[in-house]
Amino acid sequence: MAHLVRADFGISRIVAEGRLDGWFPRFVLGHQEFLFNGPGLVWLMTLVRAVTFGAASNDAALKAVSVAAFVALPPAVCFLARSFGLGRRASGLASVLSVLVSTPFGIGLRGLFETGLVPHQVGAVFFCLALGAAVRTTEDDRRAWIVMLATSLAALAITHLISLLILGVILVLALGLSAATRGLSRAGLLRLALGSAGGAGLCGFWLVPFLAHRNLQGIVTTWLPPPLLDRLGSIAAGRILFPAGVAFLVLAAWAYQVVGARRRQDPSAVVWVATPLAYLLAAHGLPHLVGLNEATIQLANRGLGYAGLLAILAVGVLLADLCQRFGGRGYAVALGLTAIAAVAAAPGRGSAGQFSMPVPAMVAAASELARLVPDGARFATERDYPAEVRRTGVIHPETWLARASGRNSLNGFNLESSSTPRAGGLMNDLHGLSATRLAIRLNRYGVTHVVATSDGFVRRLTRSARFQPVWTSPPLTILALQPVPGSPAPASLVSAAGPASARLTSASAEHLGFEVEVPERTGVTLALAWSPKWQARLNGAPVRLGQSRDGLVDLTVPAGHSALRLDYGNDGWDRLGVACTLATVVVGGLATARSSRQRRRP
Repeated sequence: MAHLVRADFGISRIVAEGRLDGWFPRFVLGHQEFLFNGPGLVWLMTLVRAVTFGAASNDAALKAVSVAAFVALPPAVCFLARSFGLGRRASGLASVLSVLVSTPFGIGLRGLFETGLVPHQVGAVFFCLALGAAVRTTEDDRRAWIVMLATSLAALAITHLISLLILGVILVLALGLSAATRGLSRAGLLRLALGSAGGAGLCGFWLVPFLAHRNLQGIVTTWLPPPLLDRLGSIAAGRILFPAGVAFLVLAAWAYQVVGARRRQDPSAVVWVATPLAYLLAAHGLPHLVGLNEATIQLANRGLGYAGLLAILAVGVLLADLCQRFGGRGYAVALGLTAIAAVAAAPGRGSAGQFSMPVPAMVAAASELARLVPDGARFATERDYPAEVRRTGVIHPETWLARASGRNSLNGFNLESSSTPRAGGLMNDLHGLSATRLAIRLNRYGVTHVVATSDGFVRRLTRSARFQPVWTSPPLTILALQPVPGSPAPASLVSAAGPASARLTSASAEHLGFEVEVPERTGVTLALAWSPKWQARLNGAPVRLGQSRDGLVDLTVPAGHSALRLDYGNDGWDRLGVACTLATVVVGGLATARSSRQRRRP
């Protein structure tokens, strides 16, 4: 549902208006929608809607992209296998066997349909294409591989940035092993550098703002990886990555490849055999060597599926060699049996399907929120996982309500993009926070209503007169947050250091208007995440906006009545990024045209 909320806004308010990015107000206190997690998924969903002339809804487009990404991964694995020098039959078998690779932290049926990591599954396709093109670029001087590398890298960057980070680590390991076993030419490395630079240039419209505004990045939300031995034990037992027994088949296939490489005196197989092992060691070792940070914490979990894809290549070679003596018919039978076995044993094969409808109270609550929550304001939902799933009938009721009601939600998704993650995580950790203190925080964040999914939370909130139940349908209750006399109401999105009155006069996503009245010069804070792209005019004159300690917009208003206007727009970094993309396209096009003319000359 969170992907749909982002797409609902991104397609209708950004892509449809011919823009590359914009302010997204639907979660937490708002953020630039594609600044840190790029527009790749939304663009693909837009493409589905475009080719169906709008007949496909956003829901249908998300389903289509999800299924297409899963179906496209085996051919991408086949291309990767061929890039590493595997034969056609071995590559075909490896592509079918890739269905067996599944992890809740990334690619495969479990990550896609249990965890909902749709951008990761889409990114996996571009990952295989980019890695395969990079390998070919170092060995083949055809310009097509440089172009493919550049476009795949750009697509991966704007679709799933974490996969790009993992690609960098795996590529360094593979190149190091290749240099140690068979050597690398200087020309090949130059072609690789050219393709990488081309990829950076193509996604410059996104990359330049990303690098320029790193100070707006929020917190990384992920799973802490287990110790390496525990992870290897889970893989061997079939609890993660492969079905039970496949890990031992991979080990046998690796041994077969190493022995065969020695007999043939061809060390090329060592590269793709050793790379997944080297990656597991690096992914679990780097956090100890350089510490846990936003990069190293992602490697062990999010890269596990990619290590599995590389590991499964050896099994494809082993099976291809076993059926070689039986000719084409034997290979066809082996391919068919492998496909049947892979589908039957694929982890997470029962996860795909249509979710059941939530309890009727959820539908009714969404309608009430649409009526009760004013434009521009937001609501907050109690988090009580996993008990909330049983009561409401849906996973993540807070994002379901945000999508179904069309109202902004304080509950956060994609906190990596939010510069106010403290606000986004408020409803996730309420231990030790009294109802009175919670009311103060929610008032500051522009929350007008709270959705309780349990009776205990209702009793806890109503200990304060600030929370008044306005609607109930078990198990849900909606409570209105009452304003403090002499202070602005939560719906105004304004809180002040002293007595004040305020109201929100304009509530579109990127254009906000306020009227504020104070008896003396007073500092006010807006329930809006600060960004340097917000430009303000106070009583018609430009005014500089400050940033509070928790990332909100603040400023000082003079005594009396004031009219405040905020507008969000592009800055110089955006224009520089677009210029980089356009320049890369022009230079690449001219170079390709020149190369084509030279090839046509007698």
